[in-house]
Amino acid sequence: MEGVVSHPQVAPILQEHFVGLAADADAAEPDVVQLAMKLEGAMMLPFVIFTDGQGEFLDGYSGTTTPPYFLKTIQKLTGLTS
Repeated sequence: MEGVVSHPQVAPILQEHFVGLAADADAAEPDVVQLAMKLEGAMMLPFVIFTDGQGEFLDGYSGTTTPPYFLKTIQKLTGLTS
């Protein structure tokens, strides 16, 4: 996931529009578990979960991803295009 987050097309959008949070999946807080339960078919780590400023689920997925797929997701959430 690190290569995706630091990708030159992804990193600037994340830095400007998002706040990152890492959670321990083995000792997750109840709020984190509640959000993860909203991921359909979530089978493998990492879980990527997007919420609004109040913590309401917006989008997410589980498993590894590629920069283009991740970029498409964050563009959809922000309304930005490349």
